[in-house]
Amino acid sequence: MVKTVRPDNDFNAATNYYVATQNQTLSFPTLAGTQEADVCIIGAGLTGLNAAIELRQRGYSVTVLDAQTVAWGGSGRNGGQCLVGYCLGLREVDETYGQAWGKQLWDLSVEAVDIVRERIQHHQIDCDFQPGYIELALNSAQQKELQSWHALKQGRYQYPDAQWWDKAQVAEVANTERYLGGLYDPNSAHIHTLNYTLGLARAAEQMGVKIYEHTPATRLVKGQPHAVITPQGRVNTPRVLLACNAYLEGLHRQAQAKVLPVASFIAVTEPLGERMPITNRMAMSDLNNCLDYIRPTAEGRLLFGGVNHPFNREYKDSAQRLHHRMTKVFPQLGQVKMDYHWGGMFAVTRSYMPHIAHVGHDIYTAHGYTGHGVGLTNIAGRVVAEAIDGQASRFDVFARLKHGWIPTPKMLRSPALALAIWKAKLEDLLG
Repeated sequence: MVKTVRPDNDFNAATNYYVATQNQTLSFPTLAGTQEADVCIIGAGLTGLNAAIELRQRGYSVTVLDAQTVAWGGSGRNGGQCLVGYCLGLREVDETYGQAWGKQLWDLSVEAVDIVRERIQHHQIDCDFQPGYIELALNSAQQKELQSWHALKQGRYQYPDAQWWDKAQVAEVANTERYLGGLYDPNSAHIHTLNYTLGLARAAEQMGVKIYEHTPATRLVKGQPHAVITPQGRVNTPRVLLACNAYLEGLHRQAQAKVLPVASFIAVTEPLGERMPITNRMAMSDLNNCLDYIRPTAEGRLLFGGVNHPFNREYKDSAQRLHHRMTKVFPQLGQVKMDYHWGGMFAVTRSYMPHIAHVGHDIYTAHGYTGHGVGLTNIAGRVVAEAIDGQASRFDVFARLKHGWIPTPKMLRSPALALAIWKAKLEDLLG
């Protein structure tokens, strides 16, 4: 067992597969003194680094601050699924926002995954990019829902690559009888998310972005310019991007009130060799609220995630819970050992759509991807950079989304989260 070098004190995770298999080690200084920048980005994860690259391409000086290290949060812990679309289902997007706006949102999510391919090729990032993803139906209602998405993609959304697989096709490729069918997308993919984020950080640094680790932003003082205060220094800047996702606590109440941090846990098996059930190496997830998400790793392990705790804590037996859920999908893996297990936080919104917005005074926020951050962070970074550069039309496609308020005091957030998770589990149970 390999211990993680980036433990999250809230989770007591013993192992992290991504850290154990990272292909480079980067180290950045702690900010001391005063810096001047055209844009200060708070958060050195996927959102912040993508935005930094886009801004440098447009000639802006950029400083990125992180309270921990590059990719310490969700960017170095997530399930690695890089998906077209949103947590809110395609039919609901279409009905909620209308045909024209829904198509704009869809096209931006397609571009998000295209950006990942561009970044990997242009910056030579080794991160095990593997195309192929299927969303799966556990019951007839989910089957009907996925088939409605298929019709939309084949029709008005002009996305003919989407394929409907029946139960037999799923069983043939994934060696499981659990699902009634699924919607396969050859353009969605999965990656080694830590190696991708480290590759972005290296590219950003080479482009002239200043990155500082172990430099928490303790206070944001609005002004002309703003001052981002850190324990040993400050950044004076006319523009700020909050790219903290689930780790925004106390920095900007208006932005924090749009997202709710939720814990999720992942386990990774021992190498499976010929026991690997997914023969085409695609990623998988079901359509439940409290879903299972699954993908093979480059060296033939199976990554399996999805356990949630109603109070954002870790079950003492969360690894065993994940193993139990895995064997419901793949009974043939009952004797397989879990070599890695860890947890982390992701941010959800009440709308199940990302919160990408201007919150006044040239302060921007991009977070709340609700489980789709590996892809959507890339387009978020691009449209925020476009808006800062004076071209806000695509940014406004996201900024016009309405998001419900979520209480910020911890004494209110905890019961709100518990109620949401219990409600989601009940809906899954009732089908």
